[in-house]
Amino acid sequence: MKKKFAEIGDASGNKDVVFDIAPDLADAFADAIRNAVGVRLPHHARTFEDLTATLAQTSRVIQHLEAFRELVIAAADRTSPHADRKAIAIAAGFPPSRLYRVLEKHGRPKDRRAEVLPDIGRVEQHLANIRASATDASLTPEQREKLEQTIPKIEAQIAELRAHTAANRDE
Repeated sequence: MKKKFAEIGDASGNKDVVFDIAPDLADAFADAIRNAVGVRLPHHARTFEDLTATLAQTSRVIQHLEAFRELVIAAADRTSPHADRKAIAIAAGFPPSRLYRVLEKHGRPKDRRAEVLPDIGRVEQHLANIRASATDASLTPEQREKLEQTIPKIEAQIAELRAHTAANRDE
């Protein structure tokens, strides 16, 4: 069985060449990249040894591409706390349950709301601490004024967090 090689290049003229590709695997890979319909039986490999060599090389490629796909899934999810997981699952050809298993395997949280929104309780506690500090008699008028200007900003943040949380519950 005569082996094939592949040459992959870019617009800058850089080329990467891979040798010793099983010809049936090369054909199947080219069909997959071209999105050709239908998978053909191997027609270059005829003997048991040639078929098992083609199978072994195909299996190594599949294992490598599956690992690569998982890394791409995790990278796509890391692009934003609002990354569209439904689109990621569709692109990967995964049902949601499998997508979440892969994301969990790569350290991605199932619930990303904690990444996006700070804990309202912590923000409210921070506000309570600022209010208590503002009543301290040892503060200068400038310090007290600065704290009093901060209070409405934090109250607005809390209101925004509550509205966002309520909107997420309604979705």
